[in-house]
Amino acid sequence: MIRITIIEIASFFLPFLLFFIWRWQTRSDVKLTATPALKLGVAGAVLAIAAMIALAMFDASRGGHEGDRYVPPRVVDGRVVPGHFVPAGEVESDAADADTSEPDGEDTPQ
Repeated sequence: MIRITIIEIASFFLPFLLFFIWRWQTRSDVKLTATPALKLGVAGAVLAIAAMIALAMFDASRGGHEGDRYVPPRVVDGRVVPGHFVPAGEVESDAADADTSEPDGEDTPQ
């Protein structure tokens, strides 16, 4: 989530940064009396909205297909296995073993 927030903030401030770099590099005799803040703000807002739409489209394309089953993240042998999608007919051996295995050191009630 923090990555998306940083991308949105950076895309908003990118026009301001480019403007000030351009202004610093030109060093012309023409004095700019004011920074065109409204134009830069609108450009930044448009860029941030475009980035938001692009991120949503790319994130949606990574999802599963119809009928797929989501396997949530879990810890296997001390490492985290990230969540992912598997076809509906496929059964993961780790998930099946984890569901059927007994905890160590405990007896099963009879």
